[in-house]
Amino acid sequence: MAQGPFPYLKKKHSIALTVLAVPVLVIFFILVFTPFRIHDWVNAYRLYLMWGEMLLLLAVIAVLAAELNTARQELRLWEQGTAQEKKEQDGMYKFYDEKGDLKLLVRPEMLFYLEAADNYVQIHYMNAGKMEKIMIRNTLKNIEWRFRDHELVRCHRSFIVNLANVKLLKRTEGDVLIDFGDERIARIPVSKGYGDKVLERFAQ
Repeated sequence: MAQGPFPYLKKKHSIALTVLAVPVLVIFFILVFTPFRIHDWVNAYRLYLMWGEMLLLLAVIAVLAAELNTARQELRLWEQGTAQEKKEQDGMYKFYDEKGDLKLLVRPEMLFYLEAADNYVQIHYMNAGKMEKIMIRNTLKNIEWRFRDHELVRCHRSFIVNLANVKLLKRTEGDVLIDFGDERIARIPVSKGYGDKVLERFAQ
């Protein structure tokens, strides 16, 4: 499959074009810029030279047409592959680092919370029945904005939670904790500044 929508010229086509281009240029210069001393020879064979030039040009066109056909086929395969990849990734959370490189694809039901760690973010998710985490260079603010229309909600200056997986909101000694209903997953604090927003979204 092609690596992108604009494939490079195939090596065999490139060699063929080079082989054909040399005589095309030679004959062209002979016909147009003939030195006086071989003028008579050119006139004697001009018809053959012209036919040769035309045949060579047709060969060049055939090579270019073959390359164009190959490029179209590769473009079609690339588009099909891209469409299939997009279909497979629909509905998944995609996390990028600050350079725009994709670092994690995770299904919503497997994602639980994100935690700030200096200039990095730790993403906590479930994999094969075990909690795992990956650290990417980014900020919670960037991620909060990117997923503002999703179930990822800021509940603390250091945490974003996936409300779709939250089971309980517990109040203990004045503090509100988010409980995912799983002993393997830590309870996440809700700070006062985000409390009303979290309660409103959770109640929806």
